[in-house]
Amino acid sequence: MRTLTYGGSDLVTTDAVAEALLDYVVTLPINRPPQPVTIPALREGRPVTARFLVTAQTPLLVTTAERPDVPLDGEKHAIDVLRHKAHRLDSVGYELHG
Repeated sequence: MRTLTYGGSDLVTTDAVAEALLDYVVTLPINRPPQPVTIPALREGRPVTARFLVTAQTPLLVTTAERPDVPLDGEKHAIDVLRHKAHRLDSVGYELHG
């Protein structure tokens, strides 16, 4: 599991969701308007659906969470959507790292 710090708040999500989110953010061009993302997460140990905006300059901190990886409802869908968005941007010349 990974702790994602965004806008002063912490969310815990799976390693795969965190990686897909980071891969998407690094493909965003600087001049693109904010893009909404939705991911499954835990907040204070409870399942939540987190929806927020990201840009190429969004400061995200992802750290290892001290808890075992647990599946989250909607995880596969969120990963698929983020990967699809990242690959679409990558195919038009923006670099996908990872």
